[in-house]
Amino acid sequence: MATVEGTKGRGRFTAFSMFGPVFGYASTLVDDQQVAYVGPLTPGIEWHLLWRVAERCCRAGEGEVAHARWIITQANRAFICGSDVAVKLSDSDWEMEPGGRLMELGAPWCNQDVLVTGNVAVPDLTAEQIAPKFTYYPQYAG
Repeated sequence: MATVEGTKGRGRFTAFSMFGPVFGYASTLVDDQQVAYVGPLTPGIEWHLLWRVAERCCRAGEGEVAHARWIITQANRAFICGSDVAVKLSDSDWEMEPGGRLMELGAPWCNQDVLVTGNVAVPDLTAEQIAPKFTYYPQYAG
């Protein structure tokens, strides 16, 4: 596991709910690798929750790369299919705080080579857009 420095970007950004909290997803090309940035937007939720949820939702014994792929799959599902989307922004600034986690995937997954998870902020989003959403399965994010 590698920790990451803070990152800023501009471009397409998807905010989606997953088991209540709202998470954000952006993707950029960095040094010939496609990097997925995924993190919580809901206040009070930390990026570690993504990894706990992935562990709960993946088969027992699967490793961290499988968990990273699961996280990317959920973000990609929201971006491509519109599943549980809170809002899609076509051109927005976003910022990931320092101290997150970087995971090399070993092989491309959903057109991504690397996953970076961390706490995300998007100035264009409203408090209502990033507020927790209703879910039938809150135990996964607990």
